[in-house]
Amino acid sequence: MTASRTGDQANWTVRPFRPGDAAAARRLIEAVWHEYFHDHPNRFVRDFIYTRLSDVDDAETVYAERAIFLCAVADSAIIGTGAIKRVEDRECEMVRMFVDVAYRGRGIARAIADELIGFARGAGYDRMRLSSNNALTAAHRLYEKMGFQPAAPWEPNGEAHSRYYILRL
Repeated sequence: MTASRTGDQANWTVRPFRPGDAAAARRLIEAVWHEYFHDHPNRFVRDFIYTRLSDVDDAETVYAERAIFLCAVADSAIIGTGAIKRVEDRECEMVRMFVDVAYRGRGIARAIADELIGFARGAGYDRMRLSSNNALTAAHRLYEKMGFQPAAPWEPNGEAHSRYYILRL
């Protein structure tokens, strides 16, 4: 499971998370979150990601059974991430979809998502869900283009900050 593409400035590859990737993956996720939400008026939204990255720090364990964490890499730097985690026997969730600002618009998010969907199908899931902050409109366009359908929130009061989607696999 490796996708390679040639971008405008560098070659990049999508590959599974490796031991030692946690710090760089965490920095990328935090940087992208900060880019969008550093001045958000709601403190919960501003600080949301910083309290919820233990899965990245422990990815080798968290994303082991019917789950996977992928990294897009260019010149040995992590420039994108995405993961699948098990929700229940037939349903998984796409999480941790982030791409470095300098590499957007090159198909990296799409390549990660395509690999995650292929993994989910191969792992026997029937449905994939995801939630995405309302401010991430480009991500919403990508998910909808890929066939994800709007869904009711599965988190309490989730509609206040996020959109929810389901993809039938």
